[in-house]
Amino acid sequence: MNLAFFRHQGKWLFVSPIGTGSHTGNGVDRRGAGSGVARAWRLSFPPMEPRIDQLIARGRRAFERRDYASALSDFREVLEHHPNYADIRNLAGLCLSFLGRPEEALEELDRALEANEGYVEAHLNRAITLNELGRYEEAREAFERAGKLERAADGRFPAAISARLANAHADLGDLYMAASAPEAAAAQYRAALELRPRFLDIRNKLAMALMQMGDLEGAEAELRAILDVNPQFLAARLNLGLVLYRRGAIDEATGEWGRCRAQDPNHPQVRAYLSLVSATPVPHDPSMGGGAETGSSDPSSTPDDQDA
Repeated sequence: MNLAFFRHQGKWLFVSPIGTGSHTGNGVDRRGAGSGVARAWRLSFPPMEPRIDQLIARGRRAFERRDYASALSDFREVLEHHPNYADIRNLAGLCLSFLGRPEEALEELDRALEANEGYVEAHLNRAITLNELGRYEEAREAFERAGKLERAADGRFPAAISARLANAHADLGDLYMAASAPEAAAAQYRAALELRPRFLDIRNKLAMALMQMGDLEGAEAELRAILDVNPQFLAARLNLGLVLYRRGAIDEATGEWGRCRAQDPNHPQVRAYLSLVSATPVPHDPSMGGGAETGSSDPSSTPDDQDA
């Protein structure tokens, strides 16, 4: 495996020597501190609510300057709104580990893996935490699991390299979406998914591009594939409801958005979409709405607005 370890505050910690994070349905973060983190670690989040963006950025800065208590506070506020962000779960776990709270750290890492079982770095950080707790057999199993995932991720490249390449394709796809070129964006998202098919947030972006292209059948197929893997992916279910709504399947759309409401009763976009179906006639306008990526509160926003 392409790993590096260094000693910090009496602990051996994991750092990936790659220069970017990866999407996971939400992503990959690096375990480290100080300038090494600033060079080796980048969160790759799409645009979302400004407040959430600010919290993530502020938490990242606090983490890099080793102010783990402040970083943890920001990350926990993010998780109140987006509990399935595996990246942030992993970061919260690292903060707790550095603060000398390994049992709580393990809980956060376990939840990161619930959101994305293939999250190699979370497995590694979990192994380190288990080792700190003296649970050596479990730590060995976690290391072995991480190794298997690293080797199995892609036949052409090491897992970390394929993640970096997938991110590069996805970033380029985001630029094409911002330029109102969904066909070119879809090609980039597909290239990313060839490398890392389990990056569900990129698959959600592909579905959004397909919606803009008017390929509602293709978008629905991608969204159902996401939900088969992770039924709790709220942005994908919101988008599935939007696809069904645009196809005239109002009852089905309402059912999907009702499931979203059961998952997050206070989500503003869920409320907005349900209000939409109760207040408007059946639409069949291909220019309507672009979908949800991270839970924007604006139900009329498009992928150009949101970049889940």
